[in-house]
Amino acid sequence: MRKENNQRKIPKSFFVALIVTVLFWSLTKLSKEYQTVISFPVEYINIPQDKLIQSEPIQSIEVQVKASGFKLFGTSVFKKKIKLDVKKLKRKTNSDFYLLLENQKIDIQNQVSNDFVINAIEQDTIYLDLGQLTSKKVALKGTYDFTYKLGHHLTNQVVITPDSILVSGPKRQIDTLRYLYLENLELKDIYKSIEQKLQVSEISNAIKFNTKEVKIYGEVDRFTEGNLELPFEIINLPDSIAVKTFPKKVKVFYQVGLTNFNKVNVGSFKVVCDYNNSLSNNLNYLIPKVVVKPRFVTSVKINPNKIEYLIQK
Repeated sequence: MRKENNQRKIPKSFFVALIVTVLFWSLTKLSKEYQTVISFPVEYINIPQDKLIQSEPIQSIEVQVKASGFKLFGTSVFKKKIKLDVKKLKRKTNSDFYLLLENQKIDIQNQVSNDFVINAIEQDTIYLDLGQLTSKKVALKGTYDFTYKLGHHLTNQVVITPDSILVSGPKRQIDTLRYLYLENLELKDIYKSIEQKLQVSEISNAIKFNTKEVKIYGEVDRFTEGNLELPFEIINLPDSIAVKTFPKKVKVFYQVGLTNFNKVNVGSFKVVCDYNNSLSNNLNYLIPKVVVKPRFVTSVKINPNKIEYLIQK
């Protein structure tokens, strides 16, 4: 004999009755009036054209409302963004302003719904930090991470076009702004000139600029080494003193791109020795230094790096 199943099946009518009961109970509850607090997001409108919000104000307000469960449920699910009119600001200090929400209670009521009553607003005051809107030109700086193929290098600094842009924002932030950075650029094994478009990095939501992309250009060349023998000049030597140096000339070793190699000559450099520097440091020799060189020349070295001298009477 098969074992009888002791568990009886629950009639479908039971579930129907249960659903009807729950639905009836829910409708009864939702039809009643309730008092609760709902959080509404806010948006600030009618900000004066010459002003800007400098620090983020509160983004929501708590409103105590009374309405039926149906209305409260709908409002809780589909929250409206309440617009607060900044024209109704009151001044506290030069940059500190405040809004009295009680003065905007009717506006808030109309924006939310006329189907329930706003009893109170939890925040009585909202403070706003408004700054004077101003503009100025700010220089741009690049942040580069370059590596080159052997024997190659930049012939000069990277050129940014434009080299500065017009920015606008709160006066106290703009006044302290000296430059803006470009996005970082990393290039490896460079052997030819660099030409790229780069974005200007954002620094604050409050600071705006109309030019967000600029061009950079860097001339890259294959470098070779050259050297020249040239005389040097002694500066800050008293008129009453004459000196004899050993040697009378120095050799300047340098690196230069092949395209500019023939542009370098003896007149391209100026080497000086500062007599006062040797005297103040108790040195019995002069130190030669290159004070003038072509912009496309790099890695300049002098030999010898010490000049012996005798004072002649």
